[in-house]
Amino acid sequence: MSPAEEAERRLHANRVLVVDDNEDAGVLLSKLFRRDGYEVGVLGDHQAAIEILSNEAHPIGAVVVSFTTLGTGACLRLLDMIRNNGDPKVNQLRVLLVSEQPRQQIFCLQAGADAIVLRPYHSDQILAVLRDMVDRPDAERIAYRRATIARLKESMIRDTETESAASQA
Repeated sequence: MSPAEEAERRLHANRVLVVDDNEDAGVLLSKLFRRDGYEVGVLGDHQAAIEILSNEAHPIGAVVVSFTTLGTGACLRLLDMIRNNGDPKVNQLRVLLVSEQPRQQIFCLQAGADAIVLRPYHSDQILAVLRDMVDRPDAERIAYRRATIARLKESMIRDTETESAASQA
C-alpha cells in the first residue's frame, strides 16, 4: 500500500461495519464501538455485508464479524468472501473475528483475519483489539499474523505437553 493509500485508509479507520446474525448482539457491539468514537453500521447477513462493502461510497475501516447464532463457520464464510472479492477496497479490509472456538484461531488467521477475540470477552478487550488492528500499518499485517500464529502454536504445544504429563501422573 502506498503512503497515499495508507493515509486514505487511516482517514476512514473509524468507520466500522458489525456483521452479526443476532440483532441484539449486533446492537450491543455497535453501542460499545460508538461510545469509543467509531462510526458504526450493523448488518445481520453476510450477503448484505458484501453488497454494502462493494458499493459503499466512503471506505469502511474495519469489519467486525460476530455470528453469535451461526458461529465461527459463518464468520469464516464471510471472511473468505471478503478476501476473495475482486475489489481491493473490499479484499484489503481489516477484519476482526469474534469466535467461540479457541482451536480455530490459527486457521482464522491463516484465512486472513487481522485479529480474533474469543467469547466471552470483556468490552475493554474487544475495544483494544479493534484499536490495535485499525492502527496497525498495512506493512505489518502479515508479520502480525505470523507472530500470532507462532505464539498460538507454542501455546498449543505447551498445553498438549501439560495434558500428557497430567495423564501420565
